[in-house]
Amino acid sequence: MIGQLLMKIAGGADDEPSRIRDIPRQMRDLPDNIRLAALSAWRGKERGMAVFAGVFLASLVITTVLSYGVGLSQVFFEGSLEVNVIDAKAEFRKAPGEGVDGWTNNTTTLVEVCDELTAMEEFSDCTVIFGKKGLHSDVSWGNQDIFFSLPLLMNDVNSSDSQRTWDEEKIWDYEYTTGPPVVNQRAISFLGAGAFDGVLADRLSENIIYGMGEWASAEVVEEQSGVYIPSDVASSANAEVGDVLSSLSFSYTTESKFGEFDEGVCDEVKISTIEETILSHCQKIMTLENMTILGIYEPWPQGNPTLAANPIYTTWTVLNESQRSTLIDFDHIYLGLTLDRSLLPTSSTADAADWLDALGRDVQEQTYAGGEVELFYVDIVSGTILFLNIFLGLIQAFDYIIMIPIVVLSLSVLIYGLVLSLEQRRREISIHRVIGGTSQGLRGMVLMELAVVATVAWFFGYLLAMAAVPAVLASVGFMQFEPLGFNVNPTIGFGATMFTALATLGLALLFGRGRAKDFMELEINEGVSKIQKVAKPKVWLHWTLFLFGSLGAIDTLLVMNGNDDGLGLNWFVGGLINVFGPFMLWIGGALILGKLGA
Repeated sequence: MIGQLLMKIAGGADDEPSRIRDIPRQMRDLPDNIRLAALSAWRGKERGMAVFAGVFLASLVITTVLSYGVGLSQVFFEGSLEVNVIDAKAEFRKAPGEGVDGWTNNTTTLVEVCDELTAMEEFSDCTVIFGKKGLHSDVSWGNQDIFFSLPLLMNDVNSSDSQRTWDEEKIWDYEYTTGPPVVNQRAISFLGAGAFDGVLADRLSENIIYGMGEWASAEVVEEQSGVYIPSDVASSANAEVGDVLSSLSFSYTTESKFGEFDEGVCDEVKISTIEETILSHCQKIMTLENMTILGIYEPWPQGNPTLAANPIYTTWTVLNESQRSTLIDFDHIYLGLTLDRSLLPTSSTADAADWLDALGRDVQEQTYAGGEVELFYVDIVSGTILFLNIFLGLIQAFDYIIMIPIVVLSLSVLIYGLVLSLEQRRREISIHRVIGGTSQGLRGMVLMELAVVATVAWFFGYLLAMAAVPAVLASVGFMQFEPLGFNVNPTIGFGATMFTALATLGLALLFGRGRAKDFMELEINEGVSKIQKVAKPKVWLHWTLFLFGSLGAIDTLLVMNGNDDGLGLNWFVGGLINVFGPFMLWIGGALILGKLGA
């Protein structure tokens, strides 16, 4: 059927009833047509190698880039999950206050809410945490609520050991690099008992430096008023495991507003800036005594700005009931949740985002503790996906800049091979014309052979690309590879597969039909003649492409070497050169090198 359909495409304007009557015959002849085309392609494999090479290269490159994008998203997604200790936080739907329902300052009730959440199969662990203020809205670009969501901030530490330098200047300065510059000061988090066993304990213990303590049980941490500090803080203070801190003070936020606070209302005031507008945060200080350093941990890479990165960790049992109630009243409370990651789709970030959105809706649609508590669900993993998609988009744009010129060059090889194949068959076609062969039949024969060669080339290019992508993802340098540490399945979807097929097979048949049509229109004497008319290559076009692309390269080189104006082009022309320049430099340069080599 394919062969007969190609014959119909190639020529002939048969009437519609005749075509319909031919369908059964076309179906019967399909196996024979494919077999004959395959035999013809094999016998004349020398003339088909260029066609095979062009389609194979185009299929390999397109499939590799598409599959690489899928695999890269999986790798980055899996890697980002390893950075997150907490996968989601659940805070009160509304900020606590008089006359506001849906919240409680009873920690026992909050622990019960945690138990209700972990009863859901999607969650593997939960703990009550005193830390960053509630956000009560989705994390998104331009959301100014995040400027009002301050963590508990470290203020001071005193130790009776004179060798410790807790009074060093700027010891508590810490720059948060993954979110807006709200405040650059080290945070402290007070963890519930759930963080010292189960999944949370496993994740938190991974970064404890060998020989510098261990992640203890809830009972040990409560008994010793244990503290865990990051290694950079320990280095600044010359602190060691086992040190006793005579006092530790931190501050919490009572109010944030645009403007100033009256003198004496706040223990100290922190300042943030929103679009050149001053936002003031009123801070009150709490002090704890007789804390013991139980461990020193290696800081994690900074992740989602919803949580304060790399804080001081301790247990909330060091706080008395009054202090806990105060922190809850001022919204410094949330539930830290971990997902059962085996249920999380990792085939693509889009599938994961859909699954997480559905989970968030389920959590927020329910009430907890007998209807006493209403939660707002902050999905940290989805926020990570947003940043990943932006980053991956930039990488993919670079991949496409590389891919398109290679595909164009491979199609040039395809066209060259097709013309070469037809040139070699010029006399064969003329002889067929002499013995009564029709243009329609001859074109169908040529296109059927082309279809067989192109299909085999596309298939092998597709398989090689799918097999090569895991190795490409594991590459860390030229011919240097490291295991990824998790399984990657960079399978592209049906739509992407069809795109690669259409972009290679479709273009091969399209070019083949046009070239074959020109050859079918040759006179018999032209076909058997040894003197052929050869079209002159458009060298001027090759040089134009190369020079235009060179302008883009020169402009980029000047900018990279400190000349901000580059070639001094206006923004529109400069934009065109920077977008299309790489393509033209690749294509024009290859064509000129090919001409020089010939």
